[in-house]
Amino acid sequence: MSLAYLISSPRSVLPRQNLRRLINTSSKSLLASQTSPLARSPRAMVLGIRREDKNRWERRTALTPDHVQRLIGETGAQVLVQPSNTRIFNNSSFEKAGAVIEEDLSKADIILGIKEVPIDKLIDDKTYLVFSHTHKGQSYNLPSLQAFLDKNLRVIDYELMVDQQSKRRLVLFGKHAGYAGMIDGLHGLGQRLLALGYNSPFIHMGQAHVYPNLECVHTKLRHVGNIITDQGLPEAFAPMVFTFTGAGNVTQGARDIFDKLPHENISVDELPYIAKDRYNEKYKNRLLALQVGAQDYVERINGGKYVREEYREFPERYRSVFAEKIAPYTTMLVNGIYWESKYPRLMTTQDLARIQSQREMRNRMLAIADISCDIGGSLEFMSHASTIDSPFFYVDAVNNVEHKDIEKPGVQINSIDNLPTELPFEASQHFGDSLYPFAKALAIGDLEHPVLKSAVICEGGQLAGPHKHLEKLLQDKPQIRVGSDRRKRVLLAGSGMVSQPLVDYLARSRDTDITIGTHQ
Repeated sequence: MSLAYLISSPRSVLPRQNLRRLINTSSKSLLASQTSPLARSPRAMVLGIRREDKNRWERRTALTPDHVQRLIGETGAQVLVQPSNTRIFNNSSFEKAGAVIEEDLSKADIILGIKEVPIDKLIDDKTYLVFSHTHKGQSYNLPSLQAFLDKNLRVIDYELMVDQQSKRRLVLFGKHAGYAGMIDGLHGLGQRLLALGYNSPFIHMGQAHVYPNLECVHTKLRHVGNIITDQGLPEAFAPMVFTFTGAGNVTQGARDIFDKLPHENISVDELPYIAKDRYNEKYKNRLLALQVGAQDYVERINGGKYVREEYREFPERYRSVFAEKIAPYTTMLVNGIYWESKYPRLMTTQDLARIQSQREMRNRMLAIADISCDIGGSLEFMSHASTIDSPFFYVDAVNNVEHKDIEKPGVQINSIDNLPTELPFEASQHFGDSLYPFAKALAIGDLEHPVLKSAVICEGGQLAGPHKHLEKLLQDKPQIRVGSDRRKRVLLAGSGMVSQPLVDYLARSRDTDITIGTHQ
């Protein structure tokens, strides 16, 4: 019986397991025997592009119309695109590129998306490429991980698509989180200063999503920069020091935005002298940029010189002195570091309380653009991700209060976890450029491509080798098994605004009964 016949035959021809086994065996045989790239599979693949539906702000797409047109021309693949009225590229632009606008993606062999797919929208026996947020065993996504197995999905995670030698990530949104985070940070700072009674050039900055593209952002930055040069900054907050942590794409993106404003780069050693000379005229018309690494803000607990290799291997021998050495001089902290629990925190809640309790520090640590958005991570008091609708919250560590009143005491925190979608046009173009070589490999049936293969979380109902350890997490939570006859019952105490997102999430599951209790 031929593979082509099996693919087009009804599922009743063979039991599903036998059919899968035969298809996999035949596909591998064909891949090994063919030399022409276009002949690697018995037919060109059908690729589907999901409509992003995690929230209304998600306007990105995995491939742009230009990428789709190229893909169809170079491989002969068919591309199905779910219709969307919010996507940055409209439906007709994909149709002109040769795609078919189709609500039902069940005919697709491979489905491309960006954010997590709701469990009830996962289609059995497909290959998905997404940011699944499951490979670290994230507890909130264990139901999704179990659904991948139950629905016999092959899941390829963009976060795991890395260069086989350098282990550098290959498919990502690059600097766009940094761009958007810095734009939003400047916008928030302008709002905060005004609430404190001070006009500033930053009041003219909008949130990133209001700009059609980066060219418009750059035009606005030129205008703001001219105002800084001509009219200066609020004297009460001079010198305005912007401290950047991290050295990766996130921080580089933030610096690309910031560096378009008039500024001077400084070092940690200069901070005390600059503070003493704070009324120097030159600080009124320029910003100060401080780029720091671990060598600048950690020290050995028992004394001695910082050694990078030792810090990586034995981080418990070190402590952070950021709160004493750098934070007291910082106006805005732009945080882009990667942090793990084995390392000392950049700042604890107690550190922040000490700074906020000092009267002379009232104009310092005004704002934090936490682009890394690591909840309870390098910044202990960063309690949750904010949203594009409500981008800022305030932490008053002295009184142990978190609030959203821009006029009350507290450091302003911006911690949006989907920043690139505020710049959907360029973000989608960049991401599609990164993804295209691998989308092309998929379109010709090359599922053995080493980058793709190494990024597989699960397939054939089993976790891939590097992720076998996640089985224990799934076994510890048997109630999440998809397809169980047993219904889950959830009692939700409270019916206010905080409860609504949780209700929306739970309502997606067809086997969950929700009871809401409220005080009358």
